[in-house]
Amino acid sequence: MFQKYDYVLAVAHEKSFTKAAQKLFISQPTLSVAIKNIENDLGAPLFERTGSQVLPTEVGREYIASAEKIQQIEKEFSNKLGDIYRLETGSLSVGGSNYLSCYVLPKIITRFSAEHPKITVTPVEANSIALAKMIESEEVDLVIDSFEDVTDQYECHPLLSECVLLCVPAEFSVNKGLEDYCILPEQLQNGSVDLDQIPSLPIRRFAEEKFILLKSGNNMYHRAKSAFESAGITPNVPFLVDQLNISYALSESGLGICFVTDTFIHYARPHENIRLYKINEEAESRTLYVAYKKNRYCTHAMREFVSTAQKILGVSSKNT
Repeated sequence: MFQKYDYVLAVAHEKSFTKAAQKLFISQPTLSVAIKNIENDLGAPLFERTGSQVLPTEVGREYIASAEKIQQIEKEFSNKLGDIYRLETGSLSVGGSNYLSCYVLPKIITRFSAEHPKITVTPVEANSIALAKMIESEEVDLVIDSFEDVTDQYECHPLLSECVLLCVPAEFSVNKGLEDYCILPEQLQNGSVDLDQIPSLPIRRFAEEKFILLKSGNNMYHRAKSAFESAGITPNVPFLVDQLNISYALSESGLGICFVTDTFIHYARPHENIRLYKINEEAESRTLYVAYKKNRYCTHAMREFVSTAQKILGVSSKNT
């Protein structure tokens, strides 16, 4: 019924008739004819070529905005209809950072899928900034992340509190004399350490060392930056990487200190070549939330996924 809107939105998103046709699994001539028919009905062009790109005209921008609203209304109606009849079918897309998509989301999806086998769950991996855009555009239904600010934009449900830790190569001389502060990965994995009983260190203690940071699109980058700024130090950063897994691997190899969380260490491969420390900065802890866009219709499937996530992570992910 609304196929013509899919055609226009695909061209607008891809900025190319060829790429849009590929995405829609139709031929380019078929797509071009469909767009031309819409333009004839409107009496105005929707797109114009600018260099190598296809960009919307003023009429095209208005049409696209209206098409997006219509699609959103259609989706919301379909979701409400499914809830009215309690249809245990449908789909969910759930976004998360790389390490959450690798380690945490699969546990939740496995439990959820066992209880709701006819609902397809698609995990989406991206950094925090990209996830925020996806949840705003409803490209994803739910996101699990540590949001910089829990604002009125999101309906947030807390899952667990994470402790942010410094991951230091064991061969670094800075470890000498810090035995009372040191945490080993295996202690977090086997539950033999209570982080509340471990004293913290000022990050200034490590000011002369090399640091491996995530790039600016990641929540952990901003927390690290905040810790450095509050301590009044400028870190030596030879590596900026995209994923927590990569920063951890580089730290294991002795190339620098990185920031991790106790949740990540709980699931990651243990390694005897690292030492972990709590830091007494504002950034030393963060809360993981499962969230969706404020004021959007929350489907029965979404509510059930939130409930499942809270059952698995709400008490303690370390005991699951």
